Amino acid sequence: MSYEFDTNQTISPLVDIARGYYQEFRPIQMFGFNRTIGTSFESIFNNGGGVYPFLSTASTLTCVSSSASDTTGLYIEGLDADYHPISETITLTGTSAVTTSQAFLRINRARMATITNVGNISVTVSTDTIAYIEAGVGAHQAIVYTVPADSKLFITNVSFASGTVNPNKYLTGIARVVNGTLTQKFWESTWAVGFLQFDIKVPFIVPEKTDFEFQVKSSSGENEVDCYLAGFLETDGWLVDEINRVWER
Repeated sequence: MSYEFDTNQTISPLVDIARGYYQEFRPIQMFGFNRTIGTSFESIFNNGGGVYPFLSTASTLTCVSSSASDTTGLYIEGLDADYHPISETITLTGTSAVTTSQAFLRINRARMATITNVGNISVTVSTDTIAYIEAGVGAHQAIVYTVPADSKLFITNVSFASGTVNPNKYLTGIARVVNGTLTQKFWESTWAVGFLQFDIKVPFIVPEKTDFEFQVKSSSGENEVDCYLAGFLETDGWLVDEINRVWER
């Protein structure tokens, strides 16, 4: 598609991406939260601590609630063993576990399909929690993402907020990417304020089949930390139709 402006476009390409004007682009927005950041690096993931466990093989997912009242749909979006987009809506049965019919290598999104959850929803493989939806929240909150095959993730904006009011405490954050056996920590920053924001004029690009996450640690005690990340996904050729099918659910 031509990138020349016409009467249907705005003056902002990012707004047009969000409007769905460019078929090969999709907006990406992530919200992450961790209320118990300790003195070792932890993922910004609302499962309550530790480093996010990326799966080594595609597996079916076990889904269960802490409340018998949760008997509605749970929507899961992720990638298969070849890093191609897949999605599934599964009906929860309260405190009795149910299993997906598809095998997921990665989860990029999990949310309640129709009604906000009453209990805590856990999505697991063996003992690893891959997605977690706190009671009353309705969506998985994590700055954890894996780029599909034949795609690129462009990161344009990141902001952090913390609950610390102690001037002697500070937070250290890192951005981490993993592609096969290669792990890179390409960004690190320390701050002692309640809010930190980055508007990235030249977007940072995460290549296909690459895991991306933010990790944070506290200088002492525990801190609450939340993070917002915005950007867009560029998808090549044949995968556009499959991405569209997943996004339309």
